[in-house]
Amino acid sequence: MFKSIQKSGRIAAVAIGLIAALSPLAAPPAALAGGSAPNPELEKSYSFKVSSDVSHISTGDDSKFGYLYDYDYDEDDGYNLKSVSLINFNDGSSSPIAIPEKSLDSAYRTDSGQLYWVDGNNLVVFSPDSQTQAVHPIASAKYSYIVATVSYDGKRAAVEHYDNESNPKKVEIYDLKSDELIQTYQSNKDDSSLINGGSTYQYSKDMSRLYALQDNTKEGVVALRVFNCDTGSTELKTVNVKKDQRSSYIEWVLYSWNSNDIYLMSDIALIKADRDGNMSVLFNDDEQSPGLYSSAAAELFSVYTKKGSNDLFEEDYGFYSRNEEDSNLGVYDPNSGKVISSIAYPFGDGYLSDISHDGSILLGISSDDDKSSACLVDAQTGAKSEFNSRSNDLWFMDGDRKILTDYYDEDDSTTLHVNIYKSNIPHSLPEDVLYFIQTHLPFVIGGGVAIVLI
Repeated sequence: MFKSIQKSGRIAAVAIGLIAALSPLAAPPAALAGGSAPNPELEKSYSFKVSSDVSHISTGDDSKFGYLYDYDYDEDDGYNLKSVSLINFNDGSSSPIAIPEKSLDSAYRTDSGQLYWVDGNNLVVFSPDSQTQAVHPIASAKYSYIVATVSYDGKRAAVEHYDNESNPKKVEIYDLKSDELIQTYQSNKDDSSLINGGSTYQYSKDMSRLYALQDNTKEGVVALRVFNCDTGSTELKTVNVKKDQRSSYIEWVLYSWNSNDIYLMSDIALIKADRDGNMSVLFNDDEQSPGLYSSAAAELFSVYTKKGSNDLFEEDYGFYSRNEEDSNLGVYDPNSGKVISSIAYPFGDGYLSDISHDGSILLGISSDDDKSSACLVDAQTGAKSEFNSRSNDLWFMDGDRKILTDYYDEDDSTTLHVNIYKSNIPHSLPEDVLYFIQTHLPFVIGGGVAIVLI
């Protein structure tokens, strides 16, 4: 938790002591009147020219930088990525990033805010703070198709080799400081290529472990092959679930924000695994279904539960779809194993986008036949505050202190608007002090740390 306040290997002891001193004195944040939802305040508004209405902003929890992916449209080829630009959310400036045209489709953002792409035999990593590119000659061209991934901390990279887009052959793990090969994982014939929208492999945040879900397992068994990227050893870990497709068919692997744990999700099962792949089933029943959205600031997940006599799933020719609009939407705490809130689904034809740090507020798009708008919803009462009548997408930044929304101009689809709001979600004094320390580097004076609080 305190890594971001370390300087030259020394822990900012003054900061930790200050938080410890304040913690027993600080009162919890005042509840909103009548269980109402906060009313966000517009802080900044920017506009960007784009080539089509599928262009979009990509960013994480950082409210300083984002990336604008600009797509153009061709009647023969459809939509194609034209350019990627760095967006500075502080002043609204836009800076095109020099990415070769052939490499644009391989340009991805890491969770820590870097951008990377493959250029021939090189992996190129772009740092938004310095706006510099680091070139790593690690991507061999032995196979016809490769996919590169950079770890959360930017210290390692994985290069996945395929003889076509769906047949993996091997994965190479590299140290990006030395550009040396650390380990090679040889693909297994049972490695599943269906998780997270088609990915074959997932990695721990520090890329010390590689994970591959396994096909051809016994009915009612979830199997995870775990490759140790430090030692080269491989283990097969399993856990038992209900003997049906909705339980054992894992579609998503999500990461903990606060630990090395990972979470595996099927239609009706949520499974927690530690970094070494040891799994435990958190829940697995027909009464609830894990949602894809989790809190960026805490270990909380959305969960859909049955409402009255309504079926949670609708079956159509052997395929199941979750009946979200006629269900309850709750917040699940995996640490306690409890649903800490549950209300009738509040977004109509819209969707949930994010959850606040304490699970008390939901962020999403509320939509019906007449209108659509961004809104905050009280997770206990269902009270709603709408704050943007035109939003394509939205998410929390800086934990949940800010909200970013983007939308196209009503009269000009080549103008993309970006609004940044102050969320006004309450936080306790220790949380605000810690946030201040984490986001404002301490002044290091003669080996000591001086922190000024106003």
